[in-house]
Amino acid sequence: MKDFLISNFNLSLNEATLFCDCFVAKPYTAGQKFVSYGDVSHKIGFVEKGFLKCVSIGQTKEVIDDFVFDHQFVANYHSFLTKKASTKDIVCITNSIIRVATRERIEELGKRYAFVEQVARIVAEKLFVATHKKLENILLLNAEERYVELLNSNGQILNKIPQYEIASYLNVSPETVSRIRKKLSMLS
Repeated sequence: MKDFLISNFNLSLNEATLFCDCFVAKPYTAGQKFVSYGDVSHKIGFVEKGFLKCVSIGQTKEVIDDFVFDHQFVANYHSFLTKKASTKDIVCITNSIIRVATRERIEELGKRYAFVEQVARIVAEKLFVATHKKLENILLLNAEERYVELLNSNGQILNKIPQYEIASYLNVSPETVSRIRKKLSMLS
C-alpha cells in the first residue's frame, strides 16, 4: 500500500507510512459484504488482495456498477460523504485481504496532517473520472465496444466472474455477451 500511495499520490515515505497506519488488514471470505445495502458506510478499504463487485440495488432490479481489483480503494463513497444509507452492496467475489480505515481515523489524521486533504481530493477526482468514463461508455458505445473496453481494462475479469455478472455490468443480457464473445473469438 505504501508504494501505491507514493506513486499515485506523490506522498513521501513518512506520509505514506502515517496514512497506512490508519488502516488495519482484515480478511474477507468470498461472498462476504464489505458494505451492506441500507447501512451508512463509515469506512474505506484498500484491496491488498482480492476481487469485489459493487451492486446497486433498486426496487425492481440489481445492477453491477463496478468491480474492484487488487491495489484499488473500495468504498461506497457517496454514502461515506453524505452519511446516508448505502444503495448498494459491495461484495467480495474472492477471498480477500482489505486494509480498512474508519471515517474517525481518517478525519483524526486529517486534522493533524495536510497531505490527507490532498489524498482525499485525488481519490475524489479519480472516482469522478471513472464514473464519467463509465457513463460516457454507456451513452456512446455499443455493447460490443463496451465489452472490448472492459476486456482491455480488466482482462482478468473474464476468468473470475460468471457471464451474467459481466452482462449486468455492461447493462445487456447474458445472451448478448455470449454473442459478443463468439464473434470476437471468430475474429481472433
